[in-house]
Amino acid sequence: MKTLLLVGGARAGVDLFQSLLDNHEQILQFPGVIYINDDLKKILSNKSKKKVAQTFIKKYSSFFDSRKSYEERHYMLGAKKNKHYKINKKKFVQRFLNFSKNDTLFEKNDLFQNLYLLHKAYDFDYEKKEKKLLVINVHILPFAVNFKSFFKNIDHEIIHTIRHPLSSLSSSIKNWLTYKNGIYMNSKELFYNLDLIFFGIQKLKKLNKKLYIVQLEKLHLNTNNVMKSFCKIYNLKFLSSLKKSTYQNLMWWGDAISGKDLNGINKKFKIIYDLEMFTRSDLYFINSLMEKQLKKYNYEMVVSKKQFFHFMPLKCELIIWKNIINKKQIKNVLLIPYFYLKRVLFFNNFYFKKVELPKSIL
Repeated sequence: MKTLLLVGGARAGVDLFQSLLDNHEQILQFPGVIYINDDLKKILSNKSKKKVAQTFIKKYSSFFDSRKSYEERHYMLGAKKNKHYKINKKKFVQRFLNFSKNDTLFEKNDLFQNLYLLHKAYDFDYEKKEKKLLVINVHILPFAVNFKSFFKNIDHEIIHTIRHPLSSLSSSIKNWLTYKNGIYMNSKELFYNLDLIFFGIQKLKKLNKKLYIVQLEKLHLNTNNVMKSFCKIYNLKFLSSLKKSTYQNLMWWGDAISGKDLNGINKKFKIIYDLEMFTRSDLYFINSLMEKQLKKYNYEMVVSKKQFFHFMPLKCELIIWKNIINKKQIKNVLLIPYFYLKRVLFFNNFYFKKVELPKSIL
């Protein structure tokens, strides 16, 4: 069984991609993000198998009663947005204990063995079909780094979702400023998104794992061929379910951050971004940093001129700073100079390594 990590770009559809994998008879996955952090390590390290399962249920309670899934909105599934799913906790624990007695697939790494068996116990149809792929949505780049550190001898591959950089940045800022009155969008969060857009692929390449790219635009506009290519890579059956966005076989309407009800594939999807969020100088700067990636993945830029350094604040930085100041978030206001200087120092061509960009699926 192969192990595959899903790592999302900034508002680049990693949860949408995972939702298309839902209900595939050869894929093993939880319906959401697994946080590869010290809390998970502590859960998996417990000597008591029963405690492993019980503490996992507490930590990931929304997997067992989706009415608790607020940000991903698994509480409003189905065609009429009035469905949710529940998993029998007692049966889950018992299945985990039973599997722990005789399944030794990943016995060389006790932590990962437990993580694998938790996945297996969650899939109540496991015995009916052979599973070929264990999919773990780690969601963010730091969790992919942690995965390699925590599970040292576990071979795995990575799929990273991306979209046009201007669209990615524009969507991230607009959506996060709207969600819950913008309390989660600050200079630190903006720096993370910029770093992910500019350097995400480069940092994932450092993990020395097989890496594939899924472009959100192609996922929408050429779903059939993208998913067929995915199946070919991982030797999976191509099923019609791979074109439907669901969780636990119930229609999914997107996360709360988008502020819209969006189910599945949009055949009219267009690359759009708000040019009011960028000065001409910003566009020159982004073009210079992203030129190789733009060409590789057939993305167009609205400018051709390059600018290798950008010492003045980006317009998107000013927008975020204004929001922080208006909301009187004192701690975040104090962090503005730090992340601004960090961006000025590290976001330039000197820090771009010459790496071979991975193939885009399709």
